[in-house]
Amino acid sequence: MVGEMDCAVTSVDFDRMLNGLDRIYSEFARACGLSDCAYWMLVDISTADEDVAVSQLTSEWFYSKQAINSAIKTLTARGLATLEFAEGSRKNKVVCLTDEGRRFAEHHALPAVKAEQRAFGALEPWEQREIMRLVGKFSHALNEECEAFKQQIAAESQVEKQEEGETCDS
Repeated sequence: MVGEMDCAVTSVDFDRMLNGLDRIYSEFARACGLSDCAYWMLVDISTADEDVAVSQLTSEWFYSKQAINSAIKTLTARGLATLEFAEGSRKNKVVCLTDEGRRFAEHHALPAVKAEQRAFGALEPWEQREIMRLVGKFSHALNEECEAFKQQIAAESQVEKQEEGETCDS
């Protein structure tokens, strides 16, 4: 394993950069008067060609189901979206923008999306591909590390419970 001293950039430097990107996206959301999650749901729904299934939002975004449902509730409470059962279903729901929601998205969310597209377009095509490749590779590796960490913590917790049980039995 490569140590921090062998790296050109420390993981903390990378974390700070990612945090800076998160801050920029949070500023876009705040400018719309929305939480980060509600902003991304608005962006997704407004750029889709049709109604968006809630199950699709929960599977494609890295937010909890509760966060996504809360964001959708915010959008519907503000009159920007509606939540309805999917056609022919009594279980699956879809979200769609109201006319007010479309106007709001055109005025607030879509200009932010276009700003992001312009920023990405400032990169050469090979740079765009390279960013996607490297961030994808890093994300995959970090996810594997996270899963291993969770398994380690669960195993340690199990050992602690067994030791507590043995102590109580003595």
